[in-house]
Order: sequence, then C-alpha cells, then structure tokens
Amino acid sequence: MRLRTNYLENTESSARAFANDFIDTHWLGLNEASRVSSWEAALTEHHLRVPGYPSEYGGRNWPDKALVHFWSLCAEHGCPMPDPVTTELVGPLLLLTLNPNQHHAHLQAIAAGQASWEVVCLDLPSSPMRRLKPLEQTDWVLLIQNQADGTSQIEILNPWPGLAANLPPTTADLKTSLVLSLDAREMLQTLHRDHQPIAAVWRNRALLKTLRTLSCEDPMGRENQRLCELEILQTAQETLCHRLIQNGARAKQLIVTQIAREIQMKSLQLRREQLGYYALTEATPPGQNEPIGSIDAPIDAHFMIEPIALISDFFMDQLETNAQQGS
Repeated sequence: MRLRTNYLENTESSARAFANDFIDTHWLGLNEASRVSSWEAALTEHHLRVPGYPSEYGGRNWPDKALVHFWSLCAEHGCPMPDPVTTELVGPLLLLTLNPNQHHAHLQAIAAGQASWEVVCLDLPSSPMRRLKPLEQTDWVLLIQNQADGTSQIEILNPWPGLAANLPPTTADLKTSLVLSLDAREMLQTLHRDHQPIAAVWRNRALLKTLRTLSCEDPMGRENQRLCELEILQTAQETLCHRLIQNGARAKQLIVTQIAREIQMKSLQLRREQLGYYALTEATPPGQNEPIGSIDAPIDAHFMIEPIALISDFFMDQLETNAQQGS
C-alpha cells in the first residue's frame, strides 16, 4: 500500500485515513523481525513522532481527534510509541516560549528522534539532585531550579561533567545555560492546561497487557482482581478521552491525564509486587540515599511533572532490567 506523501492533511478524515495507511504499511504489513526498526524510521520520515506539533517544527499539525485516533491505533496493534520526555515535556515547553523559532533546531531534532534529553530538578542547593529517567548518553538537559526564596526557573544546558555521578551543575556549568522561563510554576501550569499528553492515555494499555501476560492464573486471586479493576478503568478512560475530544471539551482533558497517571502508578505497584525480589533497584552512590530534609520552596516541579508519568517510565525500565538479570 502506498502512502500519500503530503503530510499536511487539511481535514480530520484525511488525517485518520493517513494514520490507517501508515500503520498498515509500516507495522501490520511487516514481519516481527524487521518492523521495529522500520517503524522508527517511518515515524521520522512521515513526521509522526510529534503529529500534533506545527508543521514548521517537524509535526503534522493534526487536531486532537486525529491524535486520539492515531495513538489508539498504535496501542491496539502494539506499535512502539515515542519517548514522552522529549515529545510530551521538552518539546511543548519549547513551543510555549515567547519565540519558539529560537528553538527550531531543538524541535526539529525532537521530531526526528535525533536528540536525547534528561530532565533534572533542583529544589535547594542543599538538596540532592533528582534526575527523571537517567540516560547513559544525554545530548541536552532541561533543568528546573526551585530557589529558597520561592522563585523558580527552567533552562537548557549541555550535560555537565558531574551529571553521571548525580552531582548538580556548578556555577561555571550554568554560565552557558539558556533560560526558558523565570517562572517555572506558570510555565508548567500552562503546559498542563494547553498541552495535555494524549498519548499517555494509550501507553497504559501496553503496560496492562504486560501485566496480564505475567499475572497468575488464579481468576479469583487478589492480583487478578486488581488487574481486572485497572483494565476496566483503562477502558472507561479511553472512552472518556474519545468523548471529550469529540465534544471539543479540551479544558476537561486534564481529568483524563490525571486518571491516566493514577492507572499507571497502580499498575507499576502491581508490577513491583509481581517481580518481588527483582523489583529492588541497585544501591545508589554514597550520599545519594541519605534522608532528604523538608523543602520550604512553595513549588515542587517534580510533582508538577508527574502527571506526564515520566517517573513511571523510568521505574518500568528498571524493573524489566532487573527481572531479566535475575532470570
């Protein structure tokens, strides 16, 4: 089946048709051995890592209805979904700046899957640094700083020498940073209001499929009952998402993403219980597991980012790695 090369669909129906053709061609029509690599390349070629982004920044400018259709198809057929850190957090924050064109190169790289980003939170100079989904190879860092006086800011900087050792950036490291916002609270609130991560709703389906595969066979067992409850909640969640999008109730989508976060956190708790001993993470470097004192800063950027479920992705990767090593 031949895909249409024009990626600027003018109507919802044309976008839905393109999504159907795309999955048929680049996933369902290929054998399992080759379709993952083909899928990743096709996402880049056809601007489908970030289909909701403006076309000038590597997206397709699809409306929410088309996005829901595409991500639901991906979930239904088990297609790999793009990294949420770059596509659902970093990219939208860059688009929210006063001059997004200043970040044109970053946005294009995100759309092409050519840049890896880490998100780092610093609450106070005396508090440990928190890394969301640490990577072995990082191209850029999105740093969220909360100062003792209640101010906060978001900035971009290159990975610093101490990042791998979980050491915060020095004053010299920060000299080359690019500040995106001097008010992290306002920027993150705008992000959650105007850039709801629709794909997050459908990622949960893949997570629940994994849990079902690894669950015990006792239909009356507590584990199976909890999993059934999550599956029912997920189905209701997907239906609600469809209805809100169809009715144009964009402001109410926050309800959907909050419930999606709840489903994911409960699913991960169940997954940890399934893995038992192998759910234990490796020991952290000396000093990194010390008790954290109370934080007086009024904003907790870590908490504000949690609805995007970045932490859950990290823990899921860690749990799967430990399970494989223990088997």
